[in-house]
Amino acid sequence: MVKYASILSSNSTFFTTKAPANLTAVFVGATNGIGLGALRAFAKHTSGTSPTIYIVGRSEKNLTTLTASIATLNPSAKLIPVVANDLTLIKDAQTAANHIASSATRVDLLIMSPGYISLKYDESPEGLDRVQTIRYYARMRFLVTLAPLLRKAPAPRVVTVLGGGGEGALWPEDWALKQHYNIPNAGGAAVSMMTLFLEEFVKQPGNEKIGGVHLAPGIVGGTTLTFAGFPGWAKALVDWIVLPLLKLVGMTIDEAGERVLFAATSPKFPSVKTEGEGEAGAEVEKGSDGKPGSGVYLLRGDSSVVPGNKVLTGFREEKMGEKVWAHTLEKFGEIEGA
Repeated sequence: MVKYASILSSNSTFFTTKAPANLTAVFVGATNGIGLGALRAFAKHTSGTSPTIYIVGRSEKNLTTLTASIATLNPSAKLIPVVANDLTLIKDAQTAANHIASSATRVDLLIMSPGYISLKYDESPEGLDRVQTIRYYARMRFLVTLAPLLRKAPAPRVVTVLGGGGEGALWPEDWALKQHYNIPNAGGAAVSMMTLFLEEFVKQPGNEKIGGVHLAPGIVGGTTLTFAGFPGWAKALVDWIVLPLLKLVGMTIDEAGERVLFAATSPKFPSVKTEGEGEAGAEVEKGSDGKPGSGVYLLRGDSSVVPGNKVLTGFREEKMGEKVWAHTLEKFGEIEGA
């Protein structure tokens, strides 16, 4: 576990002495919960400077309210709301990502945390489960589209908040989970695809200096959990028992947000280009393949590192990462050409 005081110290040091001038950050899923905590933390730490912040959300009205709130934390920030009507559709993620790509000159930080929980398989017009799309496909659509802008930043990093270290089974003959859907399978599959895609992404020519962190947030109080397909009594149980319990025992949204920012800025998680050597004096952590400084890192909610696992080792023996990469890009091409 990394103590919260150490998290705050690291973040403060980065933004006061090491951050590039005129940072550009993209937040996807920051209208509530952990993503909102990260957005607020970023705005506070950059107060006194003039970062550009893209905030992707579903409701124009909510985005207007949110940007006004964030402006009080950093009046000098350039806040750009981006409406994504439905991130359970790849095409809507593509539209929002294109909007950012058409106006930004670079992207230093890409932080993504949208998602919800569904009891049932819910197929979209794109032939994919909606939950899997918002958890995985939509996020990776943002990543691929914004990759050219990430390459232009001096030390770009991508943080995706889902379940790093909790990888589960995959079924290449049923990527969409039409025959295998349940809550554990859906969660494990999305986490596995995320980690494997990030590993393949940083290997691509030109992406060597882009660092990736896949974070499992742990228990966080004050988050707004959205459930689809649950009976009324189950939703009431969540609202009246589960959420208050999480608030009682979990870390605050503010702390969770600072920990996301730590993942996005700490020299402990260098990109591949550094060949295992981080900033002078910094301890470089082991990546998802168990090797120090390998470019993709799995973090727990307490900011400790998961140095790979048997599931990922098995996937590498099966070249599953290459299969996930090929499938995902094929699906993107299919949607883009439709």
